[in-house]
Amino acid sequence: MIKTKLSPRQLVIVSSGFSYGTVALLLPSSISKAAGPDVWLSILFGTAIGLLFIWIFAKLGELNPDKTFVEIIQLYFGKLAGGFVAVFFILSALVVADQTVWYMSDFVHSAFAYTLSSLSLNVFFIAVLVFALLCGIEAMYRTSEILFILIFPFLLFLTILLMPKMNPGNLLPVMGKGVIPVVKGIIPFLSSCVSPLVFLNMVYPVCFENVKEAKKAFFKGYLLGVLTNLLTTTGCVLVMGSGMIANLRFPMFITSEKIDYFVIFSRLEAATFFMWSSISFISVFSYAYAGILGLAQLLKIKNYKILVLPIGLLLTVYSLNIYTNTSYQVNWDATVWPLLSLTLGFVLPIALLIPSFIRKHKGKDSS
Repeated sequence: MIKTKLSPRQLVIVSSGFSYGTVALLLPSSISKAAGPDVWLSILFGTAIGLLFIWIFAKLGELNPDKTFVEIIQLYFGKLAGGFVAVFFILSALVVADQTVWYMSDFVHSAFAYTLSSLSLNVFFIAVLVFALLCGIEAMYRTSEILFILIFPFLLFLTILLMPKMNPGNLLPVMGKGVIPVVKGIIPFLSSCVSPLVFLNMVYPVCFENVKEAKKAFFKGYLLGVLTNLLTTTGCVLVMGSGMIANLRFPMFITSEKIDYFVIFSRLEAATFFMWSSISFISVFSYAYAGILGLAQLLKIKNYKILVLPIGLLLTVYSLNIYTNTSYQVNWDATVWPLLSLTLGFVLPIALLIPSFIRKHKGKDSS
């Protein structure tokens, strides 16, 4: 494999964007359905629990600094079982990449381009994805640095503009229905914002010279991402109330339409779309890169770029049938995705972390 080197600052930006990513428009409604006005509590408690997930990802990489996640799977599960688990991980990465493309196309089709077909939108997004994959991970991570400079200040600016329309009463009563709704709200947060970060273990720490600095960057990026989610989700609820947010498909986009100050600060939903699609592309790239690189390592191919075009064609075809309709998508995201996400992001890393510790201690004993 061609050795790539990335900077800790890039990992901060990518992990924060990956955590925020496609959930920006979808997370407020899913958490509001479960937690009601206590969405902020679900995110705060979920953030604390999520630190355990990030510690597992970081420790797993620290104990295996010269291997990607797929290589770690093969190392500890063996050739046969490891191959099956690696295929499961790779297929999951590619399927979720395609799902994210579907989200982006569906949003554009619903909000802006009614006349464009889903296929044309999917082809456009996947063509950009293929181009980014062929350019390489270094180019994509440098691009994310530029996007960060534009997007994060805009998010803060958007929040400030919405403050006059925020009603603190929309967050009351605090835990009015007990602790159960808060706990239910933690599940979509963990499955959408925390567990998917396991796919970054295809990059961390093998692409970084200083593992300790990369580990700190991983935690910083996670905290920045969940802080952004907290601001976005709580802001939506403060403006429109949890009851209304729970029944909206794209609450963040709808909330941004409430901004109307003079002529300049109005109709910012188009800028919101640009911001969201840019961050979502970081997620799409991360999923696709993890899947294609993992497949290349599984097949012992030296350069993953050989697989980019054929995988891109397969993603284009599959993107049309990945969800049959919106109702199926909502049901799948609420029932199947949490189980799949937590399996990939918690159960599997724990199963790999235990033999990693055993191997480390055996190495110490033998020395």
